[in-house]
Amino acid sequence: MRDLDARSEHTLICCLDWGLGHAARSLALARQLQQEGLRISWASSGPAAEMLRHELPGTDIHELPPYRVRYDTKSMVFNVAKQAYYWRKTIRAENKATAKLVADLGIDRIISDSRFGCYHPGVHSVFLSHQLHPITHFAPATRVYRWQLAKFDEFWVPDDPGHNRLSGKLSDPAGYENVLFIGSLPHIMPREGVDDYDLLALLSGPEPMRTRLEEILLPQLEQLPHASRIVRGLPATAKPLDTSLESINFTDTDTLSPLLTAARYVIARPGYSTLMDLRALNKKAILIPTPGQTEQMYLAQRAQLQGWAVAVMDQDKLDVKKSLERLMQTG
Repeated sequence: MRDLDARSEHTLICCLDWGLGHAARSLALARQLQQEGLRISWASSGPAAEMLRHELPGTDIHELPPYRVRYDTKSMVFNVAKQAYYWRKTIRAENKATAKLVADLGIDRIISDSRFGCYHPGVHSVFLSHQLHPITHFAPATRVYRWQLAKFDEFWVPDDPGHNRLSGKLSDPAGYENVLFIGSLPHIMPREGVDDYDLLALLSGPEPMRTRLEEILLPQLEQLPHASRIVRGLPATAKPLDTSLESINFTDTDTLSPLLTAARYVIARPGYSTLMDLRALNKKAILIPTPGQTEQMYLAQRAQLQGWAVAVMDQDKLDVKKSLERLMQTG
């Protein structure tokens, strides 16, 4: 952690609800802030809020309006355009909700993990993100993104500043003031005394692409001569899979840490929080970007160039056996 300003005694952390990664890295950040004696309050929505309530029993998780993001097609522009009106309404609503929390709770710093509306003109507002320069392939969307970020006072990047950083060009500080590289924020820590097994598949991300990947992946895993396990990234109450594989709908930190520690190889979406965990555990991985998520495509290719992953850029063409053979050949 890089010399964070500890003068703010009561910090509100607002987590985006696009999957669980934002909640995971915010939890890692909160642990470090609390070691400095800071008081933390939380706000989120959807699956991220559910995860926070599970990880922080007895803690009030204040509700923010949900984004309900979906990736129905492989076109980033189409997916964003289809949902842009609703997202604008969500940003305005979460800004009003944030103002009320600031007044009600006596907040003197906001850390927004990628929620554009969680800022306040009278409170020091930090935007936590590895994406200062998103890959949109659509200039108007990029301008809107930069315009939204201009409302924040400071930017914290969960990465190191060197040229070999995990986030690459996404976190280039050019064009921004007050950018602080705070170091990686892995949520999963290694566990000792666990028995190794071959392959762990971690499913996550927006629907319907999560389900589509599961349907592609499952029959291939069942045919492999390897001990495989699958974490589905669904609520614990979801209907279980009809499979001979060991499958788990939902995992908390205590369950996932030994699973991830023990796996020799991992199949996962290249969400940034997942990548931070994989690097912290020195894991090799098959990375399958969510169709339409240009950020994940870039991160998967970068991880492959760095020599610790195999990138499968089209999930419909996934061949687990061949990808695993390639991964085993990496240094």
